[in-house]
Amino acid sequence: MPYVTRNGVNIYYETYGQGSPVVFLHPFSTNGYIWYFQIFPFARTHRCVVIDERGHGRSDKPPQGYAITEMAADVVAVLDALRIDTAVFVGNSIGGMILMQLNLDAPHRVVGNVIISSGTNLAAGMPPEAMAAFQQDLAGAFSGLMEGAVSARTKRERPEILDLMKAQFLVEENFPRHVFFAAAADPNGVFNWNISDRLREIRKPTLVLAGEEDQATPVAANKFLADHIPGAQLRVVKEVGHFYQLERPDEFNHELRQFLGHITA
Repeated sequence: MPYVTRNGVNIYYETYGQGSPVVFLHPFSTNGYIWYFQIFPFARTHRCVVIDERGHGRSDKPPQGYAITEMAADVVAVLDALRIDTAVFVGNSIGGMILMQLNLDAPHRVVGNVIISSGTNLAAGMPPEAMAAFQQDLAGAFSGLMEGAVSARTKRERPEILDLMKAQFLVEENFPRHVFFAAAADPNGVFNWNISDRLREIRKPTLVLAGEEDQATPVAANKFLADHIPGAQLRVVKEVGHFYQLERPDEFNHELRQFLGHITA
């Protein structure tokens, strides 16, 4: 299986297709499988790279080291291993954070960005009782978080999506409990990472996609990104929650195809 090792941590990746590269970065607690509806359609015209971020899926799960800067450096290591100089990055949730950090640390590797339901400085909007709930009943609290991260339409018409998102979190081999708490405690981890005053440094074409019903990273968090990244476009999608690419894959793929056509024309 393809791995790259950086500072003793093995990072799993897969690549499909030929053409201009597109790198997909998944949400917290999931893995590269979440891009199932994108990998093969886009691999017909692009080189698609799918990475299991550290702490997730088939990658190593060290006891600590979950700063967004570390996770972005892992992505660069994968690009180097594949001899990919530049790519378009597509990131959902923490995946969006990683690609924003890449724009700061390695802007010369970035052609464009598609950010799906993400944000920065999430802890500022999190009530103190939320983290206490995670400490007391992690599975129950996270299950409640997922309920609010999937739209009413998806729950009604495609209930398997919510079941899938809950199940990925509950499988220890995919996402161990220590990863959640290590990432939450890290001063530059998923909840505490804050580049609010550096968003203006992101200069590559950027599309921000926000689910109107997403309670995990609400529209306001995504609008903040679009308002502060120069030239970024924001699209708020009705009847979608946190996982646009899963909840409405045909519509998402159309948007991504348009974006790729625009920036690679």
